[in-house]
Amino acid sequence: MKAEFTLPVILFIFLNVGLVLGSDGDRSPFYQTCVKRCKNDNCTQDNNFTPEAAKQQDFYSWLMQWGCQDECRYHCMWRTVDAFLERGYDYPKFHGKWPFTRMLGIQEPASAFASLLNLASHLYMHYDLATQFSVKSAPLLLFWHGFALVCENAWTWSIIFHTRDTLFTEFMDYACALSMVMALLAAAVVRVFHGRKKQGPLTLLLMLFCYYAMHVRYLYAGRIDYGYNMLVNVVCGVSGGLLWLLWACIQLIRGRRHPRLLLLFCVWSGAALCLELLDFPPKAGWDAHALWHLTTAPLPLLFYRFVIEDLKYLQNEKQAEKLDVKLS
Repeated sequence: MKAEFTLPVILFIFLNVGLVLGSDGDRSPFYQTCVKRCKNDNCTQDNNFTPEAAKQQDFYSWLMQWGCQDECRYHCMWRTVDAFLERGYDYPKFHGKWPFTRMLGIQEPASAFASLLNLASHLYMHYDLATQFSVKSAPLLLFWHGFALVCENAWTWSIIFHTRDTLFTEFMDYACALSMVMALLAAAVVRVFHGRKKQGPLTLLLMLFCYYAMHVRYLYAGRIDYGYNMLVNVVCGVSGGLLWLLWACIQLIRGRRHPRLLLLFCVWSGAALCLELLDFPPKAGWDAHALWHLTTAPLPLLFYRFVIEDLKYLQNEKQAEKLDVKLS
């Protein structure tokens, strides 16, 4: 999950999420029979294509390493969708996901494109951040460079995962998405307690890192409890979001203007999350998840603009302190 959360959202997800081990589409006898027949006709025992079937695969699917079983599942998925709709049933999901039409071998083109826009936003603002400050002049600049790299890595794996869904790309997407959510929480801790005693914040950051390492190890085990993984993201997201929101409100009350960008970022993030909760089937290739990623693409522009303004504020504050020392 790559957004901020509110308490009602936590309750909604906690009460409605379940284990995504199967869906109406892939559990249907029609789909299972179709896949079985397809594999018998087109696949060898070691899941390679027969010579005749290999000739039918297009270049882009070959390039994206769609195996024989993958091809059978994809084509039977759409036959099952047609069968469901002809009988008046609801649009089915398969293995917890809506069906998408491949494009150039890309499994979920809309989500991959939206993830690419998010990555571009982070790269653009990271470059802006890097060109405006030097490490010696701006407090916390090294931290923000690290934060940007974590986010860029997460969106890179989101692109890869939506391009080609495998066990490994799923693991990397989930692990890196959580790293970004936790990085936002860690950033809130670092900024809120900046200039104060460091023992408490350092202990909290160490605990966050240890828990993240444990959760990644759990994800790597292979059997993912999607509800539990969602809940971990929600708890970390709402903790960071509330901390940022509270801090921004306090700073605005004190007359500082730049936290208004952070306040807008939090509100926009919460509003964008509504798309993820709606979870409607694809329309012209865009489902709720893809639209959620699309609406989060401008958020880095807001957040890094706040970071840049905040670094300027800290820079001026540091210079004022040095001046006071000289005068005294």
